[in-house]
Amino acid sequence: MESDNKVEGRARVVWGVLIAVVVLLFALAVWKSGATAKMMSAASSSEQEFSRIAAGSAAKFVAEITEVSAEGKITGRLLQKKTEEVYARTATVAMVQPNEHTKIVMGKPADLRAGAVVHITGTVQKDRAVAAEQIVILTGYIKVQER
Repeated sequence: MESDNKVEGRARVVWGVLIAVVVLLFALAVWKSGATAKMMSAASSSEQEFSRIAAGSAAKFVAEITEVSAEGKITGRLLQKKTEEVYARTATVAMVQPNEHTKIVMGKPADLRAGAVVHITGTVQKDRAVAAEQIVILTGYIKVQER
């Protein structure tokens, strides 16, 4: 009888630990998704902010692609956030240079074409082009309007 109580006690402890681990993993997943959303919402949304980013600094912004060269260099127009789903075109041109290490999220390289809406994360170069570290395809999720 006493050994049955010990087994039941151990089972309760094991179940308690398993539940605690599951709760901890869930909390970590929620925190991670919140951090990712915050990072994407921290994109430079105004022309003034974008133009003030110094060479060597990190840049985050949303743009509408106007052209992709044969070498893969992307030219686009900076978009200014109006709401979570609506962005407005600006006159500011952004040059983006992806490379073989650039991560493409929510799409594939073929999605990088004129008219596509993308969230760029990268580093501003001396020539003001942005060396892309990550490109998130937002086409279909974002509506673009004229100013």
